[in-house]
Amino acid sequence: MDTHRVTVRTLAGLMHRGKSTISDNLDGRVPSRQFVVDLVTAVVKEPRKRELDLKRALALWEAANKPPASPPAHTQPSGGELAVRETQKELISLTHRAMDLERERAGTHQLVLLLMRLVATLQDEVARARELPDAHAKMAALEEQLHTARQELERAREAREMAEQLAARAQQQSISLQEELARLRAAAPPIAIALRLGPGDLPHELQEEYFLADPGRALRTAEALLSQGAERREELDDAIRPADPWQTRQVGGGWLLVALVLGRVLGCVLMMVGAGVHYALKTWVTSSPTWLGFPDLLVLVGIALLIDPWDILWDTVRPLALRVISDRHEPVLWQLSTEDVLTRVMRVPWAAAASAAVVLSLATVYWWPLWILIATVPASLGAVAYAVLGRNRPVIGRVAPMLSAGLALIRPLLPAGPPTSAPVGAVPRQTTPTKP
Repeated sequence: MDTHRVTVRTLAGLMHRGKSTISDNLDGRVPSRQFVVDLVTAVVKEPRKRELDLKRALALWEAANKPPASPPAHTQPSGGELAVRETQKELISLTHRAMDLERERAGTHQLVLLLMRLVATLQDEVARARELPDAHAKMAALEEQLHTARQELERAREAREMAEQLAARAQQQSISLQEELARLRAAAPPIAIALRLGPGDLPHELQEEYFLADPGRALRTAEALLSQGAERREELDDAIRPADPWQTRQVGGGWLLVALVLGRVLGCVLMMVGAGVHYALKTWVTSSPTWLGFPDLLVLVGIALLIDPWDILWDTVRPLALRVISDRHEPVLWQLSTEDVLTRVMRVPWAAAASAAVVLSLATVYWWPLWILIATVPASLGAVAYAVLGRNRPVIGRVAPMLSAGLALIRPLLPAGPPTSAPVGAVPRQTTPTKP
């Protein structure tokens, strides 16, 4: 009762019993079995937890109602019993996190819909303001709100996609745990983790009337919710990672940054060396494709290092390794946003420019006046520095929305994947309509 914050007055309404009767049964004497069942049913709402709490309560009631003649010898649980208990605890914990993920997914989906309505409303207001004379100040403010709303809409779509990926991972881990629990004992009751929420279960800030009433307040609310949701998704992402030999190790941010920068610098160096060697071989030695293939291979390796492939490799290798060493079937999910992909791809043209500057420098040494090196060497170093540390925000800010809109138009035309089979007793995942 203390854990669930339930008072005697509340229990009287839930159990349809008098307060004096409930107080007498909770005052230290052994109550009836039916009272124990009614109490657990009224207090614990989640079905799986209610089943476990009821088993524990009835076991305590039987021990108190029929005490043993002599104290039982303390026996250690067997390895199989311990494995069942640990797996069951992990499954219950994963269920709670999956419910949190479903709430996060539903909230971000509702936010996407509301921001789409807000963008359409602001577009209409901008169009009407253009027709009015002397409305430049109002039109500038509306255009600023429209630009911010579009940015928040893109962030909300990425947040929704991230929440769906985490929910899919939690669903797959739940299926694996149910299969493991079924192997450890004869039968395991299923746990439904695909909780569906209605509009009434969402926060007050995401109710349609409140959100659309004030565009400025709506944009501030969207920014705050997305920032808070990013922190929750990071916590849940770390929480649903299983404890195994292949679990991600937390590395200090400074060392991680140094490793990424060194990898990018090495990638640029390999691209420049490959381009220079290719030019030298083709100009003064041979034009054989066999010999020219070696420097070209260096260029390809450099490109691979330049785009930071480590998280992609980890998200691919780790599920495959888990299937081999622990028989856990996790999906291969790449957590990449449109901006992240474009940021990595835009490093390649800068590294290519640095490689071209190296080739020009090499040609200058043999063919042209050496003063040209004053331009080519700094240009090569500057291109390398921007390829390693640059963010290309202006270009990405313009290209990312167009790319996301194009992908949204193409996605309905893509063929649907084959249906996946679930274990016996698992709750099927409900389908949702196509998202905007």
